[in-house]
Formats: sequence, structure tokens, C-alpha cells
Amino acid sequence: MSLRNANIALGIFLVAYILSFVDRQILSLMVEPIKQDLGLSDLQVGLLQGLAFAALYAVVGIPIGMMADRISRRRIITVGILFWSACTALCGFAGSYAHLFVARMGVGLGEASLSPSAHSWLSDAYPPARLSRAMAIYNLGITIGGGLALLVGGAVVDMVAARGAIALPLVGQVPTWRAAFLLVGLPGLFVAALVLLAREPARRAGHQATPLPLGAALAHLRSHWRAFGAIYAHSTLMAIMGYGLTAWYPTLLIRTFGQSPGQASFPLGLIYLVLGSLGSLAGGIAAERLSLRGVRDANLRVVMVISLICVLPATLAPLMSSMTLLLLLFALLTFCFNGYFGCSLAAIQLSMPLHMRATGAALFLLANSLIGLSVGTAIVPLIDSAFFGGTGQIGPALALIGLVATMLAAIAARSGLRAYAVTISAISFH
Repeated sequence: MSLRNANIALGIFLVAYILSFVDRQILSLMVEPIKQDLGLSDLQVGLLQGLAFAALYAVVGIPIGMMADRISRRRIITVGILFWSACTALCGFAGSYAHLFVARMGVGLGEASLSPSAHSWLSDAYPPARLSRAMAIYNLGITIGGGLALLVGGAVVDMVAARGAIALPLVGQVPTWRAAFLLVGLPGLFVAALVLLAREPARRAGHQATPLPLGAALAHLRSHWRAFGAIYAHSTLMAIMGYGLTAWYPTLLIRTFGQSPGQASFPLGLIYLVLGSLGSLAGGIAAERLSLRGVRDANLRVVMVISLICVLPATLAPLMSSMTLLLLLFALLTFCFNGYFGCSLAAIQLSMPLHMRATGAALFLLANSLIGLSVGTAIVPLIDSAFFGGTGQIGPALALIGLVATMLAAIAARSGLRAYAVTISAISFH
């Protein structure tokens, strides 16, 4: 596959990933109106942001990954985009907690099609030494999508709140949070059409067309358990902190500093969009440069350093009594933190045999999402209730989670450096 076609596909996947994060994270701006309309608690909202989405997103990703190792990845991604966009719109019609929970599960089911298929596609389209940068660019979808969800979503929520409701064709007057879900579900039609234009690369030499049982991938993980254990543990711990950060920082600013959703989301979204994206690229470029110099453990070494740098801002930012200081520390944390995920994804791809890379990506996302997303969004109100009196201010809970997660993540990455280098060598040899 030519570099031009690879870059076109990467650009399309980036757009799709941006949309997926807008659709999954728009809920974080509407915590208060959803609580009021449906009579929910903080914990129930945390479960909507995490477990409801992650339950199918994580588990169904495995069979989808196995399919992507054998059939058209383009078709899988296209169907998935259409499905999650429809379910996002259905969230706007939810009349109860159960209905909203099921619709959020549908969003997760559809989004499960994207990353395992895209990871496999990109690993066939780019040479190994360039994969870290490609993954870093793909993962700009996290920061750009999250940033746009905050920027655009916050403005929409404030605008509609000022008017009381918004009139939509065929639907009529719709309250704030319902209108937001309906509006962000529409672009999926356009993005699905873009995917159909991409040219899928041929599988690399060594790919086996015959179906492989899931046990073959699990056996590979077990045989290199030190390397994969380090990658999984590090990423899961960082995901717990990261998902808690994106889910609850808007609420932290609203409750602590009396901000409206738009006022709270604008600086957070801008920081996430600009510095988060730059940090993601910086992590991928750093790992690429080390790899080109022959450093076998480059990806895992970079994420270890990232974790250590994140300790102080992750701990101090949510405790600040000044909004300016909080945002400055949040900016530093956002830049540093977002460098890890692309490197972790590249580490997984380079540690898996060619014929099971989509399955490997799905297994990795299972742990990262099912544990990281489910725990990260629910643990904030749980920690606040268990250790800080359930005041709802959530700053101390976010600080404690940041401190523990980043320290343990650095230790986990350090423990697997040698084993990861050995695994990479073994895969390259074969």
C-alpha cells in the first residue's frame, strides 16, 4: 500500500475517532440536567458514563477483532459508525435511567468496531518503525473529540439553557440535553461514507487466512506475560485516572467555582484540544525516534517517563482553590498524560504476531475500557463518599486517584521493560 493511501485512511480514521469521542463524552457536560430530569445520583451518572458504555464496547471488541483479522475491515467500521450514531440519537429520547443505560450500551457496541479494525489496518499500512507516530495521530481523536465535545457541547448546553429548549424538525421542542444527543448523532452518516472511500491494504506476508481460535491469542499473551502484564497494568491504571478526569473535571469546575456548563467546558476543551493533541503527538514522536535508534523497549520506556511526570499535576490540580492555578496544572497534566496511549497501542501491535493483531488490540481495549472506563468514571463519587464525606466537591477524590494511579503505572511499566524488549525481538525475528 502506498504511503499516500495509508495517510488518507489514517485521516479518515482520525475523523471517525473524533466523532466517537464526541458521542461518548457529550454526556459529561449534562450531568446536572440529566440528574434533575431523571432523578439520578452521581453514582448512577458515573455508571452511565462508564459501565453502560464499556460493557459491550469492551467485550464485543474481541469477536469484532477476530473478524477484522479475517474479513473486510472497511465494512466492519462502516456498519459500526452507523450503529453508534443511531444509538447516540436514541439517547435523546430516553425516558428513564434504564432506557438511557441501554442506549449508551448501544453506543459502546457500535464504537467497538472502530479501533481493533483501524489498528490492524494501520499496522498493515505503515512500516513498524513508523507505527508509533501513526498510532499517535490516530489517537488525536481522543483529544480532538474530547475537546470538541467540551467546546461545542458546552456552548450548545448554555445556548439552549438560555432559551429553555430547542426546536428540531419532526421532533419539536426538545430540552437541552436531549437536543445535544440528537444533534451529535447526525454526522455519522457523512463519516461512514468517508470510510467507504478508503482503500484497504493487503495483509502483510505471514498473515494466516484460516480462522484462529481466541485461545491462540491468549496463549501468546501467557507466554509473554511479563511484557503484556506491564503494558496492560500501566495502561489500565492511567485509563482509570484519565477517564475520571474527562468525566468529572467539568463538574468540578461547575460545583467548585460556580461556572455554567459553557464556562467550565471552554477552557477545559481548549486545553484538551490543543495541549492534549500536542502531547499525543509528542509521545508518538519520542517513541519513534528511540525506535529508529534501535531502542527495543522505546514505547514502554516512554510511557514510564510520562507516568512519573504526571504524578504532581494529577495530584495537585483538583485541590487548587484558584481556578487559574487549577487550569495551569490541568494543562500540564493534559499535555503529558495524552502521550501514553498511542505508545501503548503501538507496543501491543508490535508484540503480537501478524495474524492476530486486531484480536490483540481488542483484548487490550477490553482491559483498558472495561476496567479503566468503568472504574474511572464510577470511582470518583465512590471515593468521595468513602473518604471525604460525600460532599460532592470531588476534588480530593480526583487528587487521590491521580496520585495512586500514576505512581503504580510507572512501577508497572518499569517492571516490564526487559521482557517487552525480548518479546519485540522474538516477533521481529519470526
